[in-house]
Amino acid sequence: MTLLEAIDGEDRDALVELLVDDVVFHSPVQTYRGREQILRLLLATGSIIENVEVTRRLDGVTFFAATVEEHPVDGVLVEREVEEGRIAEITLMLRPLAQLQAAVARMARVLSER
Repeated sequence: MTLLEAIDGEDRDALVELLVDDVVFHSPVQTYRGREQILRLLLATGSIIENVEVTRRLDGVTFFAATVEEHPVDGVLVEREVEEGRIAEITLMLRPLAQLQAAVARMARVLSER
C-alpha cells in the first residue's frame, strides 16, 4: 500500500507500518515530528481530502488531484525512505491557496473533534 492510499483510506495500521518512529512531516502549515503525532494528522488529512486520483508518480514524489469541500485541489506528496518501505520524511503541498486555506480550517475542526 502506498502512503497516499493509506492516508486516503484513513488506514492507521498501514500508516504505522509505513512510518519510522521519528518520522518528520512538513505540512502546508508547519513541521511535525514523531509517528504518533503525525498519525493523528495524516488520519485527519484523509478525512478532509476526498476523491484522490494520482496523476503522476516520480521517484518518491506523487502528484494527485482531489477535492476539499467539493473544490478541486492539486497536491504533491514527497516521501523520503530510509529503509525499504519505511518513510522518514513527508512533505505535503496543496494548491490553490483558497482551497489550502479551506483545508487548514477544516483540519482544525476535525482535530478539535477527535
